[in-house]
Amino acid sequence: MQNLEGLAQPPSKRNRIVRQMRERLGSSRNAEALEPLKNLPRRLESDPEILFLKALALERLGRRPMAIAAAERSVQAMEHADPMLVLVRCHRVMGHTEEALRWCDRAERKLPGDETVAFLRAGTLEEAGQFDDATAVMEPYVRKYEALGRPLPMGLKLEWSKLLVHQKRFDDAIALIDESVAVPDVVPDVVTQQLHLKAKACDRQSEYADAWDAAGQANEISRVEFDPDLYEEQVSALIDNWSAERMAAFPISLCMSETPVFIAGMPRSGTSLIDQIIDAHPRGAGVGELAQIEAFAQHLAMAYNADLDPPDCFGRFRSDHRWTKVAKDYDREIGKLASPGAERIVNKALGNNKLVGLIARLFPRTRVIHAMRDPRDVAISCYMGGFNNNLHAWTTRVEWAARAWEQSQRMMDHWKATLDIPILDVHYERLVSDPDTEFPRLIEFLGLEWDDRCREFYKSRRTVRTLSYDQVNRPLYTSSVSRHMNYQAMLEGIDFPAYDLPV
Repeated sequence: MQNLEGLAQPPSKRNRIVRQMRERLGSSRNAEALEPLKNLPRRLESDPEILFLKALALERLGRRPMAIAAAERSVQAMEHADPMLVLVRCHRVMGHTEEALRWCDRAERKLPGDETVAFLRAGTLEEAGQFDDATAVMEPYVRKYEALGRPLPMGLKLEWSKLLVHQKRFDDAIALIDESVAVPDVVPDVVTQQLHLKAKACDRQSEYADAWDAAGQANEISRVEFDPDLYEEQVSALIDNWSAERMAAFPISLCMSETPVFIAGMPRSGTSLIDQIIDAHPRGAGVGELAQIEAFAQHLAMAYNADLDPPDCFGRFRSDHRWTKVAKDYDREIGKLASPGAERIVNKALGNNKLVGLIARLFPRTRVIHAMRDPRDVAISCYMGGFNNNLHAWTTRVEWAARAWEQSQRMMDHWKATLDIPILDVHYERLVSDPDTEFPRLIEFLGLEWDDRCREFYKSRRTVRTLSYDQVNRPLYTSSVSRHMNYQAMLEGIDFPAYDLPV
């Protein structure tokens, strides 16, 4: 692949910076790779290789908007493919399908026929629900390797196995997955990803025991222990700290914007579907799982002093002014991310159920949608899905997921009883079985007039960066309701919370 090494040799300080950054990136010390940029001489600020390495480090650290800015500056300084590939990956992860494809086009002009560019293009198309287009990109490469009698490269195996599942060629997909995970020294994350894909393929061809086994193998690889009793204690502490009496003395923002809307509840409860329905409205938008409010919550936790009464317990964040600034900054940020004219912009971050109290103090005129689904179906879907175990350790065991569902419900019941912001319960089962009632009810809750485009949410070319991406890009279906019935034997002896749909 063409890259930015081998540029004309400038002064020695520049070489030393590049060498240090490459060495640190090579050993995955990504944060340290940025250290040589401190006090960077002005003459090197527009150096294309330094900007590319900066973009790469920022991408690996998950700071994608900053990575995009650095990569674009690198391309402006010199037309090279490496920063273009950073731009493809970042835009792809952020759900910017058209931008990712545009950078694929530019990279391909620099690297005609390059397989990496093709794999990135196919992955972008696949995640946007454009499965036929993704297949058209990948198939010539598959046929080439078959004709040569050579095994597919790992990158091609990963993309092709996903496309085989979409094509319902489940046996072929499973065979390719088994071949991929058997490769010596394959990265554990790749094995986990492939085994969860195998679970999906087995589930879709009704081989439920094999699906359960594949998901179990995946979950064992990077399992993080979860203590349900400790988690219940933590939720109890949250409820005590955010009681109605204490919240009355908490700081409150003066931000009166009605634009921010939040979806709270358990993952795999229809949050992505709700997000897509709202995004399909010309005056609505979804911005995915933004972490800004959770980041502010972490700052509050670090500053919190339990020995002091509110608002003094929040230390430097004790004033209404500080909370107002956070709220207005967030309101401006989502306005930039959403389409022009959006009046309701939805954030569906997975931790929102813990933050509804904070959200209400930051945005006194917000609306919250509580996504609900049968805990047995949630537990199965989480177990099969493949989450970040460090953040959601409870997803790797069904009994843990059942306890997490119970605690989520406790939190949401507490918020409903103590807050004066509107909170709407949306049951997944009702949403998919009675859309003529539930879709308009959802839009009306947001204070918007009904628009028939919401019924065709699946026609959007928007990329949904969740485990549900291949489901919300197709018309409404009810086959996931009571999914747990397929796994009854595996659920014996597990105590699930009660779940009753309202009459």
